[in-house]
Amino acid sequence: MKIDFYKHNLNKNYQKFFNNVLKTNFLTSGDVGKKVENALSKFFSVKYSLLTNSWTNGALATLLAINLKPGDEVIVPAMTFVATANVIELLGAKPVFVDVDKNSFLIDFNKVVKAINKKTKAIIPVHLYGNMVDIKKLRDLINKKTNKKIYIIEDSAHCFEGKFNNKLCGAFSDFAIFSFYATKNITCGEGGAIITNHKSLFKKIKEIRTHGMTNDAIRRFQKKNYIPWNMNRLGIKANLPDLLACVLPKQISEVYKNHKRREKAFLFYDNLLKDLKLKNPVLNNLCQKAYHLYVILVNPNQRTNIIKYLNANGIMCTINYTSVTDLNYYKKKYKIKAKDFNISNTLGKSVISLPFHTNIKRSDQEYVATILKQAIKKYG
Repeated sequence: MKIDFYKHNLNKNYQKFFNNVLKTNFLTSGDVGKKVENALSKFFSVKYSLLTNSWTNGALATLLAINLKPGDEVIVPAMTFVATANVIELLGAKPVFVDVDKNSFLIDFNKVVKAINKKTKAIIPVHLYGNMVDIKKLRDLINKKTNKKIYIIEDSAHCFEGKFNNKLCGAFSDFAIFSFYATKNITCGEGGAIITNHKSLFKKIKEIRTHGMTNDAIRRFQKKNYIPWNMNRLGIKANLPDLLACVLPKQISEVYKNHKRREKAFLFYDNLLKDLKLKNPVLNNLCQKAYHLYVILVNPNQRTNIIKYLNANGIMCTINYTSVTDLNYYKKKYKIKAKDFNISNTLGKSVISLPFHTNIKRSDQEYVATILKQAIKKYG
């Protein structure tokens, strides 16, 4: 028996969307992408949306737009995917790590406030596993701490449809950045999006995502006469082609239908595993999670054996994530001590993500639970 860690929702019904794009002469960012961006703006009730070819390049474009430079600092949680820190490092600025809350596994606000100084340019809270950070509270705490403009950039890679106090991502931040990577709740294989209400920064990002060019490809060829372009700022290649964007609208329209299915599967795991009394994130009652991953904590000394046991029995699982502060590059460069990020490092050594997706069968979940119980009984 083999239980895949993840299966996407894209089936043969999506083929027509690819075919419609192939009938045109325009495969890159064009009318399809613009329609998706309009749909995103409407969904999140924001003024501006931009599709990108990944969360990473979307974040790079955003940081370039706010003029992040060497000497600047950006506060990030230690417990996150490495890309959250890498985008800061790549621009020569400094990622300032803070530990996470021991109960929610989300960024610790008290530690954020202590980390803010005159060099702080931005904060990137992460909605880990689809569990939302209270961005309004974070904004209020920042305003009490300093009069300096500090950008809040939500890492919403795990959280498209989640809500906090009935508010979606982007309601209280400067930007929210999403991922449409292969394993995300909404996917086009590789891709992402940025949402914001900042008109001037939106215009900058729009240019930055296409090498800084003042006119993208579709605008240069809209009319019979070629429209030349200029370059006002340094940019990167971050746009998403229509050939990928075309599969997003249907998923956006069905996101809450699938959210209900994911919730049922998530709660079914909860019920199956309740006897193990495993630790999971404890969330604020105002948080409506996106149910992106099903993560458990096991004995860190036995995690490798437990994973091997699951794998040997056909169950694919993964680790989301090793604390960034426990990775060689950051640990060596910034001379990080494990005790300074005790919670994140402990989580990073203990987490296992079980097979979980919209279409997971209950019989598969029951099998996973049975084998997991065997593994924990055997290894403790």
